[in-house]
Amino acid sequence: MKLIIDTDPGTDDAVAILIALAHFTDDELLGITTVAGNVKVDVGTRNALRILEHAGRNKIPVHQGEAEPLERELETAEWVHGTDGLNFVPFPEPSKKEEDLGAVEYLRKIIENSDEKITLAVLGPMTNIGKLFRDFPNTKDNIEKIVFMGGGAGMGNHTPVAEFNILVDPEAADIVLSSGVPLVMMGLDVTHQAISTKQRIEKIVATGSETGKLLSGLLGSLLDIDIVKEKFPDGTPVHDAFVTAYLVDDTFTEGNFVNVEVETNSELTVGQTVVDVNNISGREANVHWMNKVDDEKLFSIITKTAELLK
Repeated sequence: MKLIIDTDPGTDDAVAILIALAHFTDDELLGITTVAGNVKVDVGTRNALRILEHAGRNKIPVHQGEAEPLERELETAEWVHGTDGLNFVPFPEPSKKEEDLGAVEYLRKIIENSDEKITLAVLGPMTNIGKLFRDFPNTKDNIEKIVFMGGGAGMGNHTPVAEFNILVDPEAADIVLSSGVPLVMMGLDVTHQAISTKQRIEKIVATGSETGKLLSGLLGSLLDIDIVKEKFPDGTPVHDAFVTAYLVDDTFTEGNFVNVEVETNSELTVGQTVVDVNNISGREANVHWMNKVDDEKLFSIITKTAELLK
């Protein structure tokens, strides 16, 4: 597999990136591109570099991407992830900087020149990918698949019906959903089924690794938020981890091939992913929508990540 991670780190993004670093080599994980979302893009870029620094994987390039959505003002989520994006979990300072080449141009260059189709793991708003497909549509032909965290069937976490990643840049999501590229969707329907309970975090810490301590901090970092405590009294979901865990072991989730569209116009429901669960729209299926999970298998992958990294 040839893999690129597109991300807005982000506490759960950090978990997802660590999973990838533990399970994929530098020959497989080609690069990380960053985008504005959970935090502003420069903060997210620094976080990606900090995560690589911890893992000793500084050969992996980081390319900074879009600072604003395609057509909207940026909405961030520091109230969830902290002003530093990682809720002050103590990742080290980076010893290198991001590359000079911007994310979209990097994606265009590497995808067009690859002799093997590339998989994209998209953990944040789809701004970089939407711009890539809009400006360089031929790149779609050399993408194996896109596995993304975003959306939900009739549910949201930032508005009553919109999940944050899609809401930040619905126009970019619309471009990606209509691209014809094979898509795997890890939405709230499935991510809310796997909770980082106290027992699971203790098992991760028991690995004795520094990564285990960092994962513990990331997985427990949202527990003091009132709305999270009310919704998830036993622990929090770890949304983005689903994306890279799926690339490690695609048997831990199940779903259906359905049509998914995104609302871009309505003031009331902008950012909603309209998932045709019952196949009644007549629109062509375009997304493998995941809705079931073996949560024990997911957390075994996260625990294994703590064992494999230092």
